[in-house]
Amino acid sequence: MTSQLISKQVETLTDWTAVASGEGHVLGLTGNGSLWAWGDNLCGQLGDGTVTNQAVPVRVGADTDWKLVTAGASHSLGIRHDGTLWGWGANAFGQLGVRPVRKQPTPVQIGLYTDWKHIVAGHMHTLALKDDGSLWGWGSNGFGQLGPGLPNQQNSPIQIGTHTDWVAIVAGSLHSLALKQNGNLWTWGDVQ
Repeated sequence: MTSQLISKQVETLTDWTAVASGEGHVLGLTGNGSLWAWGDNLCGQLGDGTVTNQAVPVRVGADTDWKLVTAGASHSLGIRHDGTLWGWGANAFGQLGVRPVRKQPTPVQIGLYTDWKHIVAGHMHTLALKDDGSLWGWGSNGFGQLGPGLPNQQNSPIQIGTHTDWVAIVAGSLHSLALKQNGNLWTWGDVQ
């Protein structure tokens, strides 16, 4: 890959509705619900079934029901319109929430729940909200980015606390933030 020092339109498609950027890869959704990816792909984070870097957007499967995507350092996740959650790419720290803990070059469903509302990817951890306002996390927890008292690595989604009034989440490299309905902001992990 080469550096692009001035802005340039991604010309392959013109009906983008959402975009997410990881450490070296990009995910994009189009108006018809199709998923596209480009950039670094060493861990399969593009989801196209390969580990080949892509300089231009490539289609991820044939599905047209993607609603939301997010990108971590080398992992990617998405929610479909039916509320199911999917992940692909690096999984050495359980950041995809699936077993076995190995890289996944194509999207795999995470659990059987159909009530996922929002998803964000940190460097090597993931946070998600369900429709009921509960907060879930998995992946690396070496700095407490999933919350205090949990093991250093969580390989499948686990509810964080018992509250069901979360409305927004953000995942940083080694820390996390969440907003409650009452406007209170909470943070945990490496917050120095």
